[in-house]
Amino acid sequence: MTLRRLALAGAAAGAGGLAFGPVFGHALEAWRLDPELSFGFFGVPAAAAMTAARFRQLVAVADSGEPIGILVFAVGVVVLLAGDIAGVHALAGTAFLPITLGAAMYVFGVPAAKLLAPQLAIVTLTLSLYRGMLSSVGFPLQQLTANLASGLAGFVVTGVHRSGVDIYVGAAHFVVVQACSGMDSLVAMLCLGGLIVGVGTGSLPRRAALLALVVPIILVANVVRVTAVLLLVGPMGTAITSGPMHGGLDLVVFLIAGLTFWLAARALKCAPAIPAIRSS
Repeated sequence: MTLRRLALAGAAAGAGGLAFGPVFGHALEAWRLDPELSFGFFGVPAAAAMTAARFRQLVAVADSGEPIGILVFAVGVVVLLAGDIAGVHALAGTAFLPITLGAAMYVFGVPAAKLLAPQLAIVTLTLSLYRGMLSSVGFPLQQLTANLASGLAGFVVTGVHRSGVDIYVGAAHFVVVQACSGMDSLVAMLCLGGLIVGVGTGSLPRRAALLALVVPIILVANVVRVTAVLLLVGPMGTAITSGPMHGGLDLVVFLIAGLTFWLAARALKCAPAIPAIRSS
């Protein structure tokens, strides 16, 4: 990796920082104000950690660069300008991937760009977020969760009936609000899954299949969580619906979902290799 290429990379990073300044500012507001998008704060650190883990590989495969990178870079510039002119920062954020990927191709070559692609995609995703983007998905998830959880609970206890997102267990009344839709867990698991897929091994189809498993795993886990609340309200009272007990149940179910995803990654041979520690 020559000094010239490092200088080019530094100049490109500086120019990119200026060009994407408003985009980063908009993204920061979205991450701060929308709890479901707060995972955006971890995008850049996660990408930096992945790049650091692959630094030796990047140095090994870096070559003289490919002119095709200019074309990819130009496409990104067009998207960035379109977003700026339209005043849509989320659209401008999508330009981060082609601009940075094209620059990497031109400066370091296609093999190095391929190694950087997952990290650049993570940052691009976080820059493309906007407030309310998940609201259209939350309510259908609330309805689905309420329907399935009430049906499962009805097999175990009597007196369970549902009206929309309202569930009644005897005299107790529950509302499956947006926080109970599972959206937060789904987004968190998608981020974790994307990170594992990015640094993991295995072919592209197997890794795509692994990432696709996130949605059914979280949906099932969330239905199980709400069903457990409905079943436990009888012996434990309303304490299970809020406070430390409710939070502990959420954590346990999410950890089980995470373990299930990890086992799926192992089964598909996509789990990241963990170096063994040998004693002297």
